[in-house]
Amino acid sequence: MLLRKTVSYIYWLSQIQHSEQFLVGEQLFILSQLLQHECSIFPGLVLSNDLLHQFLANLKEEQSLIYRLFDSWKYLNVNDYQALQSLASQSRQIINQAKLPIAWQTEIFQVVQQLNADSFILQPFVTIPHHQHLDSNGLWRSHTCNNNPEALAQAIKRVWSELFTAKSLLYWHKLGVSVEKIELAILVRPLKSAYASGSIEVASGLFRIKASWGLEQSLIQGDVEPDEYYVDRHSGYVISRHLGHKNYAYRPQKIDLTSPLSDCLEGYIPQETSSDTYVLEPKAIARLLELTQDILEKQPQIKYLIWVAPEIKDQSESISHFYFTQFNHLLASSTNLLPKKVTQVLLPSSSIRPLLTGIAASPGNVLAKVIVIENFETQSFSIPAASILVTKNITPDQVSLIKHVKGIITETGGKTSHGAIIARELSIPAVVNAVNATKILHNGLEVLLNGNDGNVYPAAAAKQLSRSHLSPDHLFTPNYPIATKLMVNLSQPESLANALDLPVDGVGLLRSELMLADLLASQSIDHWREELSRTQFLSALTDSLYQFVAAFAPRPVFYRSLDWYAKDSHHPSLGSRGTYSYLADPTLFSLELEALANITAEGYSNLNLILPFVRSVEEFKFCYRCLENTGLTAEKSFQVWIMAEVPSVIFLLPDYIRAGVQGIAIGTNDLTQLLLGADREQSDLSDRGLNANHPAMHKAISELITTAKDNGIDCCICGQAPVEYPNLIEELVKWGVTAISVEPNAVEKTYQAIARAERKILLSSLNKQL
Repeated sequence: MLLRKTVSYIYWLSQIQHSEQFLVGEQLFILSQLLQHECSIFPGLVLSNDLLHQFLANLKEEQSLIYRLFDSWKYLNVNDYQALQSLASQSRQIINQAKLPIAWQTEIFQVVQQLNADSFILQPFVTIPHHQHLDSNGLWRSHTCNNNPEALAQAIKRVWSELFTAKSLLYWHKLGVSVEKIELAILVRPLKSAYASGSIEVASGLFRIKASWGLEQSLIQGDVEPDEYYVDRHSGYVISRHLGHKNYAYRPQKIDLTSPLSDCLEGYIPQETSSDTYVLEPKAIARLLELTQDILEKQPQIKYLIWVAPEIKDQSESISHFYFTQFNHLLASSTNLLPKKVTQVLLPSSSIRPLLTGIAASPGNVLAKVIVIENFETQSFSIPAASILVTKNITPDQVSLIKHVKGIITETGGKTSHGAIIARELSIPAVVNAVNATKILHNGLEVLLNGNDGNVYPAAAAKQLSRSHLSPDHLFTPNYPIATKLMVNLSQPESLANALDLPVDGVGLLRSELMLADLLASQSIDHWREELSRTQFLSALTDSLYQFVAAFAPRPVFYRSLDWYAKDSHHPSLGSRGTYSYLADPTLFSLELEALANITAEGYSNLNLILPFVRSVEEFKFCYRCLENTGLTAEKSFQVWIMAEVPSVIFLLPDYIRAGVQGIAIGTNDLTQLLLGADREQSDLSDRGLNANHPAMHKAISELITTAKDNGIDCCICGQAPVEYPNLIEELVKWGVTAISVEPNAVEKTYQAIARAERKILLSSLNKQL
C-alpha cells in the first residue's frame, strides 16, 4: 500500500486532495482527479511547486546573485539576444551547480523506489497566478535519469532550470510575469518503452490525432512528421488520414544503476517498413477515442492531450490500451511561442455525397458560386472575383485569369500542372482532374470545394457542418539549423510578402512565363517580338524581376528564362520550347538578358540565370555566347545554370560543365515525364507508380547529384517530387544535394524533413563509429 504522503513536498498523483491543489497546480490536480476516477492517466508522484522556492531560499551567496539576476531581468531588453542568453546561462548555472539538501535527496530517492523502475522521466508543470491556461506545450522539456540518488537530484535541478532558458525568459516577458512568482511542480513517473505515442486535438466536432513510433519525445521535439487522422467526433468516422514520415524514434536505454545517468533515452531508426505504415489501425483509433471521450465527459474544457501506447509483445496485435501523460486547455502551439490560428472550415461528414471527385491540388475550403468556361479562346467570358472557376485545363497564358478567383476546378491536369502550381503559391483551393466538371456544374451553382480531399460538394452540405480544423497559418521560425539549403519557388509578386518571412536561403526557381503571365496573356508572343513592342516588354520584365531581386537581396534569386510552349505543336511539351526556341528567334531571350544586365548594373549581385529545357550542348553554347555579348559572364557573382530535365543531361553533364555550366536545377516534373514516358497531366499513370519516386528516377537524380559534386558545381532539385514523396528528401540529403527548392506552402514540412534526414544520417554515422 502506497503511503499517501511521506514529506510535505511529495504527493502521489492518485491521492491529491482539493486542499492541496495550490501546492501542485491546476493541471496536476486535474490529472489526479481523472486518475482517481479511473481514467487512463499514467501514474506517478509529484514534487510540489514550493520546493523550488524553498531550494532558492536555502541558497547563501547564490541566493543574492540569482535575485539580482531577477531584478536585472525586469529591465532587460529582450531584443538584445546576447544579453538574454547571458542572463539565462547565469541563472541555469547557479541552479545546476547548487547542492540539493541531503535530507531532500534521501527522502525523494526513498519514495521513488515505490515506483519500481530503473529510470524515470520528470515532467515540469508550470502555474502562474492569474494566468489560468498557459499556451506552452513543448516549451519546458522533460528530463530523464536512472534510479540513482545523485542522478535524480541533478534531473530535478535541470527541470527547474528550464524556467530560465532564453526562450522561457522571453515568454515570461510576453506575459509580463516576474520569474520569482512562477510555480513549478514536477511529475516523476517510470520511464517505460512505448510502442507508439502521439497527440489528440479536440475541436467542436472533430478530433485530429497525430501518431508516431516510440516515446512521445520524437513528436514533441519535432523530429518526425507524424501520421495524421481527422476523425468526426460524434460518429468516430475517419474523415481523412495522412501518412507521415516516421524515420526516427526514442526508447529507454539499457540502464546501469551503479553510476548516475542524466539521459536515459536513446534514439533509434525504426524498421524501414514502419516509416511507410500507419501507426493506428481502426480498432486502435476507436479505443483511443473511447478513452478520450471518457476524459472529456469529466473535463470538457480539455483541448489537447498527449498519449502513449505501451509496448506490444506481439507486433501482429493491435494497440489495446493508451495512457495520457499531459493535457492543455488550449490547442497545440508551435514551439516558437507563436500560437497556431484556429480557422473554421467545412469538412463534410460521411453521409454527404460529393458532386465531383478529383485530385486535391491546393489545400483549403471555399463555398462560392461557379463560373464555367469550357474554352477560353472561343467563349466570351467575365470571371467574377468571388467565384470558383470551372474549366477543362489552365495553360500558362491563362494564369493571369485565375489570380483573383476563390477556387479552381479543372477536368484534366495533375498536381504539377501550371494551374495547380499557381493555386498553391497564391493559396487558392483547387481540385484538378475532376472528370466532366464542366458538364456536371453550371454557372451560378453554389458549391463547397474541398482542396484538402479533392471533393466538390453541394452547398447545402455547408449548412449541416460545423467543424473546426487547425490551419497551419502561423509563422514558422525553426530553432534548429540545417546544412542543406532550402529555397522557394515563386512566380507571383502577390506571394512575396509571405515568402520573405520563410526560413529560406533564397529563390531557387523564379518561373518567368508565370511571372509574366499578365503581359503574355495580353498579346501574342509574336507581338512582343515586334520592334515597336520590345521596349514595353523589356520595361515590364525589368520591373517584375526587380521586385523579387530587391526583396530577397542579398539572398540569391535564380531566374529561369522563358520556356514557352508552341501552341500549334502536336505535343507542346516536346515541341519548340526551352533554349531550342531561342535558336529560331532569340529576340525575347535577348530582352531577358538585357533586363538581367540592367538589374545587375544597379549593384545587385544576387541575380542568377537558369536556362530551361536544354536539349544539347550546342544550345547551351549559343546561349552562353549571348550572355558574353551582354557582359553578364564577366560578373563574378553571376551564375549560369541549366535545368536538368531532359534525360540526355544525365549522360552529358561533364560536357555541359566544360562549356560553362556552373550549376544544375533538377526539374523532376519534366524529367519524370521524359524518362518514364508518363504524361504529367495523366494522374492515373502516376498512381500506378510512374512518378518521381520510381527507382529509375532515383538512379537518375542520384547520378546527376554525384556528377555535380564530382565536378564541383551546385545541384538543386526544384520540382514537386520532394513535396509529394517526403521519403525522397532523405535520399537527396544522403546523395549530397546542395539545395531543395519548393513552393511556399511546403517550406515548413520540407525544412523539418531535411532536419530529420540530416539527423538520421548523423546518428547512423555515429553508430558506425561506436
